[in-house]
Amino acid sequence: MRIVFLLILMGLFSSTVHGQNKKDSQGRKQGAWVKYYPDGKTMVYSGQFKDDQPVGEFRYYFESGKIKSIVQHETKERSYVWFYFENEQLMSEGQYVNQKKDSVWKNFNQQGFLVSLETFKNNRLNGEKMIYYIQNQIETGEVKCAQLETYKDSILHGPYVEFFSTGSKKQQGTYILGKKAGTWETYHPDGSVATRIKFREGKAYGYAYAYDEEGTELYKSYWLDGKRLDAKALDKYLTDCKNKGVIPEE
Repeated sequence: MRIVFLLILMGLFSSTVHGQNKKDSQGRKQGAWVKYYPDGKTMVYSGQFKDDQPVGEFRYYFESGKIKSIVQHETKERSYVWFYFENEQLMSEGQYVNQKKDSVWKNFNQQGFLVSLETFKNNRLNGEKMIYYIQNQIETGEVKCAQLETYKDSILHGPYVEFFSTGSKKQQGTYILGKKAGTWETYHPDGSVATRIKFREGKAYGYAYAYDEEGTELYKSYWLDGKRLDAKALDKYLTDCKNKGVIPEE
């Protein structure tokens, strides 16, 4: 009886193995496929092919045998993916279109807290990226944005905002092709303006101001090509502008 049982198990194993990793007469992968690490026991991945194209769910594994990622092939062009840390916590999830990241991706840390949301098109950041406070999630379960960035082809381009953990603005400004531009402001926790400075091509210029919570000016400084001028240098610059009939940078 024992011999018969072993023969049955061997037959089942044999049929399973021979039912995997097959190609048709045209050399196309068909049906179930499994790939193993060099130990021959732990799977690298498992999934199904039809006419050489992956279909349905594929699972990828760490050498420890724990799940590394799950790919759900929804169409020939589009798939949805879940990546995992080796401690089995979700690392990130999002969509691929033609094997390139697309639309909104969620990212988590190894403790399971949301770290960021990123918007992709053609495998590049395009649109908003939001970075979140972890401490709020730990203490109160609240998901609050710490930083909002805007991208074009993975380059900072557009509005940029930082927030206090309370939700009020901490800093805001604009990037143009990776460089600070226009007026940038920082804020006191009560929402009043703390500092104001202007940028052009990523360099500070003109007068920068600092204020207290009541709006009273505390001091101002002058910037030229990204460098702060001391009193002596500023006097010389203003005198040179006057002699040349040039209006100083404002």
